[in-house]
Amino acid sequence: MKAAVWYGEKNIQIEEIPLPVISDDEVLVKTKAVSICGSDLHAYKGVSKRRKPPLVMGHEFSGEIIRTGKNVRNLKTGDRVVIEPIISCGVCRSCNKGKTNACGNRKLIGLHTTGAFAEYVNVRGEKCHKIPQTITFEEASLVEPLAVAVHAVNITPIRKNDTIVIIGSGTIGLMTCQVAKYSGAGKIFAVDTIDYKLEQIKKLGAYQVINANKEDPVKKVLADGGVDVVFEAVGLQKTVQQALTMVTAAGEVTIIGMLEAKMELDMLDVTVKEIEIRGSYGYTTKDFKQALNLIASKKVNVKPLITHVLPLDDIAKGFDILAQEKERVIKVVLKP
Repeated sequence: MKAAVWYGEKNIQIEEIPLPVISDDEVLVKTKAVSICGSDLHAYKGVSKRRKPPLVMGHEFSGEIIRTGKNVRNLKTGDRVVIEPIISCGVCRSCNKGKTNACGNRKLIGLHTTGAFAEYVNVRGEKCHKIPQTITFEEASLVEPLAVAVHAVNITPIRKNDTIVIIGSGTIGLMTCQVAKYSGAGKIFAVDTIDYKLEQIKKLGAYQVINANKEDPVKKVLADGGVDVVFEAVGLQKTVQQALTMVTAAGEVTIIGMLEAKMELDMLDVTVKEIEIRGSYGYTTKDFKQALNLIASKKVNVKPLITHVLPLDDIAKGFDILAQEKERVIKVVLKP
C-alpha cells in the first residue's frame, strides 16, 4: 500500500509498505480522510522530539471498514467510521479513575504505531465510531481535535455567561471557542498574532479579537474588567503568564498548549488571587463521542476550518503550507 513515511524533520517520502495484518480484535480501515495535526507539524519543523523516525504519522482520520477480525461484533465491511486513536491500558490508576487520557501506558496511533498517512490502517474495533451519512469523511477527520477542545471545556468550571479568553486561534482555539459558546459562556475574547485566524474565530462567536503583535492583550482584557476563565492553546511561557495575569481572582486557567516543557512563571498571583490552574491533555471516549455528536447535530461547525484538501502524494506540500502560514491555512486534510 502507499504510505507517507517521515524520516525526520522535513523529509517525508511516499513509499510502498506492506498492507497491515489485522488481529482478531481489529478491523482494516481504508483511509478516506486524514488531517495534519499541530503535533505532526511540530515534528516536521523539528520543534518536538516525541515522534521517532522513520514513522508513518497521522492520527486524525476517518475511513471505511474493508475487513473485520473474528472477534469484532458491532462493525461490518462498508461501515463509515471515525477512529479514536488514543489507546489506554484500562487497568492503571488513571484509567480506574476514568482519566483514560492520562494513562501512563497510553499509545497513540501515528506516534507509537503506524498511522493514517497511508491507504490502510489496522485499528481495534472498539476504537471505531460509526459516522452518519450527513457527515463527510473530511468533517469526520476533525472529530479528534474537536474532542481535545471538548475535554478542555468539560474539565473547566464555566458558569453561565462567564467571560472567557482563548489565547491561540489555531484549530484547537477555534474549536474551543465554539464548544465554550455552546456550554453557556458569555463574552469570549480571542488572542492570536495572525489576522486571518482572528477573523475566523470572530465569525465563530468571539466577542472581541486581539492581535498580540499590535496591542497588549493583557491591558486590553484588564481594561474590560478581566475574565473568569482563560484557555491557553499555545504552550509558551509568555502566553501562559498572560493567562495568569488577565484572569480575575478565583478564576480558572486551563492549559492546552504544548510547546515549552519548562517555564518560569510569577506564581504570587496564583496564590493571592487563588487561581485554579489545570492541564488538559487529549480526551476520553465520552469526550470523543460528544465531539462526534456536536458535529452531527451541527452545534459545532468544522467546515470553515478545512482550508486545504490534498491527495496523499502532496503531503509535503501540505506540511509546507502549514509551516509557512502564507495561504490563510487552518486545517489541511489529505485524501489517500
